[in-house]
Amino acid sequence: MLNPWDRQTAGLDGLKLPPVTQIGMVVPDLGAGVDFYRGFLGISKWYRTVITECRYTFRNRPIDIRLDIAVGYSGRTQVELIQVFGSDDNIYYAYPGEAGFGFHHFGVVVDDLEKAKRTMQDRGFPALQEGTLKYAGGGKTRVAYLDTMEKAGMILELIETKAFGINLGMPEWLVSLGRITGDTMTMDAGWGGRS
Repeated sequence: MLNPWDRQTAGLDGLKLPPVTQIGMVVPDLGAGVDFYRGFLGISKWYRTVITECRYTFRNRPIDIRLDIAVGYSGRTQVELIQVFGSDDNIYYAYPGEAGFGFHHFGVVVDDLEKAKRTMQDRGFPALQEGTLKYAGGGKTRVAYLDTMEKAGMILELIETKAFGINLGMPEWLVSLGRITGDTMTMDAGWGGRS
């Protein structure tokens, strides 16, 4: 039997990616998704991001897209639910999972997105989609989804999130603090498809 990784490991020595801190899921309805994963994964607290600006490119072309995002935590791992609006080709439609929804990507937080993108490009993993999200309270997240599907069987997202100009990552305490700054709001039980 052919091992798919026989020739895939070249260039991975010394890569030293940060730990996976996010599991991204695409959902057809954010409210219903939160209610489902609240019960299924036992995540009681969910935070909806208040996105004021969403700029993305897919395969180096600007795209018209809007995202509705909620995050919850399983231990220290952020579970991100993404509902996508827009008809332009994008990473969420290109790799939606078997059923058109469900698992989409693993995410890692990086200190310097540009440096991390160059490192991954040099290792054979170029960015497929890049973008910036800005939030109501002034927070900003820059991301790059890498072309890792063929070699790794999944998408890897590089994430650089800054609050007040400082890269603090995405711990739950910071996302919770976003309720005060206006970057997030709590999604109570029974949100029920009212996204």
